Amino acid sequence: DLPTLSRLGEAMGFTVRRMEPVVLEGGQGSSSQVRALLGEGRVADAARQLGRFYSVEGPVVHGDGRGSKIGFPTANLDLWEHKLLPANGVYACWAIVEGKRHPAVTNVGVRPTFGNHAPLRVETHLPGAASELYSKTMRLEFVEQLRSELRFASVQELIDQIHADIRKALEVLARDPQT
Repeated sequence: DLPTLSRLGEAMGFTVRRMEPVVLEGGQGSSSQVRALLGEGRVADAARQLGRFYSVEGPVVHGDGRGSKIGFPTANLDLWEHKLLPANGVYACWAIVEGKRHPAVTNVGVRPTFGNHAPLRVETHLPGAASELYSKTMRLEFVEQLRSELRFASVQELIDQIHADIRKALEVLARDPQT
Protein backbone atom coordinates (compact mmCIF):
# COMPACT_ATOMS: atom_id res chain seq x y z
CA ASP A 1 0.00 0.00 0.00
CA LEU A 2 0.97 3.64 -0.32
CA PRO A 3 2.13 4.18 3.31
CA THR A 4 4.36 1.11 3.19
CA LEU A 5 5.88 2.14 -0.13
CA SER A 6 6.45 5.66 1.19
CA ARG A 7 8.30 4.33 4.27
CA LEU A 8 10.40 2.03 2.07
CA GLY A 9 11.11 4.95 -0.25
CA GLU A 10 12.39 7.08 2.61
CA ALA A 11 14.62 4.26 3.85
CA MET A 12 15.92 3.27 0.42
CA GLY A 13 16.13 6.64 -1.29
CA PHE A 14 13.26 6.68 -3.78
CA THR A 15 10.18 8.86 -4.09
CA VAL A 16 6.62 7.56 -4.10
CA ARG A 17 3.79 9.52 -5.70
CA ARG A 18 0.16 8.55 -5.86
CA MET A 19 -1.16 8.55 -9.42
CA GLU A 20 -4.76 8.95 -10.42
CA PRO A 21 -6.35 5.88 -12.04
CA VAL A 22 -6.14 5.63 -15.83
CA VAL A 23 -9.56 5.91 -17.46
CA LEU A 24 -9.97 4.28 -20.86
CA GLU A 25 -13.12 4.24 -22.96
CA GLY A 26 -15.29 4.98 -19.95
CA GLY A 27 -13.65 2.41 -17.66
CA GLN A 28 -10.77 2.40 -15.25
CA GLY A 29 -7.65 0.60 -16.44
CA SER A 30 -5.85 -1.76 -14.08
CA SER A 31 -3.02 -4.25 -14.03
CA SER A 32 -5.55 -6.95 -13.06
CA GLN A 33 -7.54 -6.18 -16.18
CA VAL A 34 -4.41 -6.32 -18.35
CA ARG A 35 -3.46 -9.69 -16.86
CA ALA A 36 -6.97 -11.01 -17.52
CA LEU A 37 -6.89 -9.82 -21.14
CA LEU A 38 -3.51 -11.47 -21.70
CA GLY A 39 -4.82 -14.67 -20.12
CA GLU A 40 -7.55 -14.68 -22.77
CA GLY A 41 -5.08 -13.98 -25.60
CA ARG A 42 -6.58 -10.52 -26.15
CA VAL A 43 -3.23 -8.81 -26.67
CA ALA A 44 -4.67 -6.02 -28.84
CA ASP A 45 -7.07 -5.05 -26.03
CA ALA A 46 -4.22 -5.27 -23.49
CA ALA A 47 -2.16 -2.93 -25.71
CA ARG A 48 -4.95 -0.36 -25.65
CA GLN A 49 -4.93 -0.52 -21.83
CA LEU A 50 -1.14 -0.29 -21.63
CA GLY A 51 -0.68 2.35 -24.30
CA ARG A 52 1.90 0.07 -25.95
CA PHE A 53 2.24 -3.52 -27.11
CA TYR A 54 2.74 -6.09 -24.34
CA SER A 55 6.26 -7.47 -24.71
CA VAL A 56 8.60 -10.15 -23.45
CA GLU A 57 12.37 -10.24 -23.83
CA GLY A 58 15.04 -12.89 -23.52
CA PRO A 59 17.96 -14.63 -25.16
CA VAL A 60 17.39 -16.87 -28.18
CA VAL A 61 18.23 -20.48 -27.32
CA HIS A 62 18.33 -23.76 -29.21
CA GLY A 63 15.09 -25.72 -29.44
CA ASP A 64 14.34 -29.13 -30.91
CA GLY A 65 14.96 -28.02 -34.51
CA ARG A 66 11.49 -29.10 -35.66
CA GLY A 67 10.70 -25.71 -37.19
CA SER A 68 13.76 -25.82 -39.42
CA LYS A 69 12.96 -29.39 -40.49
CA ILE A 70 9.55 -28.33 -41.80
CA GLY A 71 10.78 -25.10 -43.43
CA PHE A 72 10.02 -22.58 -40.67
CA PRO A 73 13.06 -22.01 -38.46
CA THR A 74 12.10 -20.55 -35.10
CA ALA A 75 13.84 -18.53 -32.44
CA ASN A 76 13.08 -19.98 -29.02
CA LEU A 77 13.11 -17.47 -26.18
CA ASP A 78 14.49 -18.32 -22.77
CA LEU A 79 12.16 -16.42 -20.44
CA TRP A 80 11.89 -16.14 -16.68
CA GLU A 81 9.59 -18.96 -15.63
CA HIS A 82 7.23 -16.55 -13.84
CA LYS A 83 6.93 -14.11 -16.76
CA LEU A 84 3.31 -13.44 -17.64
CA LEU A 85 2.59 -14.78 -21.12
CA PRO A 86 -0.49 -14.41 -23.29
CA ALA A 87 -2.79 -17.43 -23.60
CA ASN A 88 -1.49 -20.35 -25.65
CA GLY A 89 -1.91 -19.50 -29.31
CA VAL A 90 -0.38 -17.98 -32.42
CA TYR A 91 0.29 -14.24 -32.55
CA ALA A 92 1.35 -11.55 -35.00
CA CYS A 93 4.34 -9.88 -33.33
CA TRP A 94 7.16 -7.49 -33.89
CA ALA A 95 10.53 -9.03 -33.06
CA ILE A 96 13.25 -6.58 -32.13
CA VAL A 97 16.82 -7.86 -32.40
CA GLU A 98 19.84 -5.57 -32.16
CA GLY A 99 17.61 -2.53 -32.65
CA LYS A 100 16.04 -3.86 -35.85
CA ARG A 101 12.30 -4.55 -36.02
CA HIS A 102 11.11 -7.66 -37.90
CA PRO A 103 7.61 -8.98 -38.62
CA ALA A 104 7.12 -12.24 -36.77
CA VAL A 105 4.70 -15.08 -36.09
CA THR A 106 4.93 -16.41 -32.54
CA ASN A 107 3.55 -19.56 -30.99
CA VAL A 108 3.05 -19.61 -27.24
CA GLY A 109 2.30 -23.13 -26.10
CA VAL A 110 3.16 -26.77 -25.94
CA ARG A 111 3.14 -27.73 -29.66
CA PRO A 112 0.32 -30.32 -29.38
CA THR A 113 0.89 -31.75 -32.88
CA PHE A 114 4.18 -33.15 -31.56
CA GLY A 115 2.77 -34.43 -28.25
CA ASN A 116 1.03 -32.91 -25.28
CA HIS A 117 3.92 -33.38 -22.85
CA ALA A 118 6.17 -30.64 -24.22
CA PRO A 119 7.04 -27.79 -21.88
CA LEU A 120 5.55 -24.38 -22.57
CA ARG A 121 7.60 -22.56 -25.21
CA VAL A 122 7.69 -19.20 -26.93
CA GLU A 123 8.81 -19.85 -30.52
CA THR A 124 9.04 -17.14 -33.15
CA HIS A 125 9.40 -17.36 -36.91
CA LEU A 126 10.72 -14.27 -38.71
CA PRO A 127 9.56 -14.56 -42.35
CA GLY A 128 12.41 -13.69 -44.68
CA ALA A 129 15.00 -13.20 -41.93
CA ALA A 130 18.15 -15.23 -42.43
CA SER A 131 20.49 -13.99 -39.74
CA GLU A 132 21.94 -16.08 -36.93
CA LEU A 133 19.92 -15.33 -33.79
CA TYR A 134 21.31 -17.75 -31.19
CA SER A 135 22.49 -16.02 -28.01
CA LYS A 136 21.11 -12.68 -29.18
CA THR A 137 18.45 -10.93 -27.10
CA MET A 138 15.04 -10.67 -28.73
CA ARG A 139 12.07 -8.60 -27.61
CA LEU A 140 8.65 -9.66 -28.85
CA GLU A 141 5.82 -7.14 -29.04
CA PHE A 142 2.47 -8.96 -29.21
CA VAL A 143 0.17 -7.22 -31.69
CA GLU A 144 -2.78 -9.57 -32.28
CA GLN A 145 -3.78 -13.16 -31.63
CA LEU A 146 -4.24 -15.01 -34.91
CA ARG A 147 -5.70 -18.22 -33.51
CA SER A 148 -5.65 -20.58 -30.55
CA GLU A 149 -3.06 -23.33 -30.40
CA LEU A 150 -4.35 -26.41 -32.26
CA ARG A 151 -3.40 -30.04 -32.68
CA PHE A 152 -3.13 -31.04 -36.35
CA ALA A 153 -3.72 -34.53 -37.71
CA SER A 154 -0.55 -34.35 -39.80
CA VAL A 155 2.61 -32.32 -40.17
CA GLN A 156 1.40 -31.28 -43.66
CA GLU A 157 -1.75 -29.76 -42.14
CA LEU A 158 0.46 -27.85 -39.71
CA ILE A 159 2.67 -26.61 -42.56
CA ASP A 160 -0.39 -25.42 -44.49
CA GLN A 161 -1.68 -23.60 -41.40
CA ILE A 162 1.70 -21.96 -40.77
CA HIS A 163 1.64 -20.55 -44.32
CA ALA A 164 -1.83 -19.12 -43.59
CA ASP A 165 -0.63 -17.75 -40.23
CA ILE A 166 2.29 -15.98 -41.90
CA ARG A 167 0.02 -14.37 -44.50
CA LYS A 168 -2.40 -13.23 -41.80
CA ALA A 169 0.40 -11.91 -39.55
CA LEU A 170 1.89 -9.87 -42.39
CA GLU A 171 -1.57 -8.38 -43.11
CA VAL A 172 -2.02 -7.48 -39.44
CA LEU A 173 1.44 -5.96 -39.12
CA ALA A 174 0.99 -3.96 -42.34
CA ARG A 175 -1.88 -2.12 -40.57
CA ASP A 176 0.40 -1.11 -37.65
CA PRO A 177 0.92 2.67 -37.88
CA GLN A 178 4.42 2.23 -36.39
CA THR A 179 5.69 0.53 -39.56
